[in-house]
Amino acid sequence: MSNDKEVLKRAVERHDIDSSIFQGRYVNFTQGKYTDEFIYGRYQMFEEIDQILSKLPKGARVLDLGCGTGHFSTYIKTLGYDVTGLDPSTKMLDYARQNFPDITFIEGYSNALPFSDESFDLVISIEVLRYLDTKIVIESYEEIFRILKSGGKMFITHVNMLATEGYYIFYHLKKVMHYFKGSEYHSAYFTSASKEERTLKHIGFKNISCIGRMFASVRTGYKFGKAVGKTYAKLLEKFNPKQRFEKSKFKNFSGHLIVIAEK
Repeated sequence: MSNDKEVLKRAVERHDIDSSIFQGRYVNFTQGKYTDEFIYGRYQMFEEIDQILSKLPKGARVLDLGCGTGHFSTYIKTLGYDVTGLDPSTKMLDYARQNFPDITFIEGYSNALPFSDESFDLVISIEVLRYLDTKIVIESYEEIFRILKSGGKMFITHVNMLATEGYYIFYHLKKVMHYFKGSEYHSAYFTSASKEERTLKHIGFKNISCIGRMFASVRTGYKFGKAVGKTYAKLLEKFNPKQRFEKSKFKNFSGHLIVIAEK
């Protein structure tokens, strides 16, 4: 089995393991944005996605790439768009199809999309490419570029290498531990705004913008419990209510790096 297949296999295994967790997290979404660090970050990302969606004509074709349990796909559908969900994890897709039988969910990989050229107006991928390596991320970008219509847009989230909660260090410590145990750990793609801009420009994308959302240390706050996390998040909001960084270098230290680009 090639290295690429190993990377994809481990990514799917990780999503299979997380499938029931994500099902529960999205079910808890209605409890409000301070429910936990996952929901808090999603609220901020969805604010950015809403802006992108609001500029699309109703009925536009949207691909939810890495749709997971399908909860975000159905949100897109309720806004009047023709949405398709794709995920490599059969367990995630089982939840999605049970949750929302009126939406088309397809099994597939981001670097080999089973769609014809220029078939979507928008591709959204939330916390998906983070589980892949650089080669497969670039292949995925090329596939997204291929299936986008001229003028179509891509909305991708990534993990900042310099995110202040220190996940880059934590991940590599975990990887070393797995190595000494004789087991493989899933890949992770760490990046920066400048790196993504260079990569996407080389592929042919234009109007590229990178936005940082959420102080990464919010995740640390929630490690001490919901009450502490909520209090800490509200304290940080006094300094930056939106926790949004577009022009500032702080985008590279944020919890979510959002990349938007046009074909």
